[in-house]
Amino acid sequence: MSDSTAQSIRQLKIKTGVVKRLHKEESTYIQEVVDQKKVVQKYKDEGKDGADIRAAERVLRDSEMMVPRTRKQLEEAFQTLEDLVNALRPEESISSSPEWQDAFSQLQQVETAWKSEGN
Repeated sequence: MSDSTAQSIRQLKIKTGVVKRLHKEESTYIQEVVDQKKVVQKYKDEGKDGADIRAAERVLRDSEMMVPRTRKQLEEAFQTLEDLVNALRPEESISSSPEWQDAFSQLQQVETAWKSEGN
């Protein structure tokens, strides 16, 4: 394996890892928003102390702010990985590697998730 091939595969691994991490992070924040909305509503329904409700609302706001921030980072990482995958596609020694296949698969997973969200 040539030096440039090894370097390309290393970059694929790194960029794929970034996309995986950000995709998981985004999913976690989205779920946290859903869960926290339930907590806030539960506190209101139970007539909890105003401080408890405000604390829960603050956690909700923080989570809501993280969703678009994480999405922006994910979109940038996705584009970078997609560009790299497309650039390396003609190189048979790389496009047949498990790292390239994993990167391509990760791109498809993120696209599928975005389509199911309606984006």
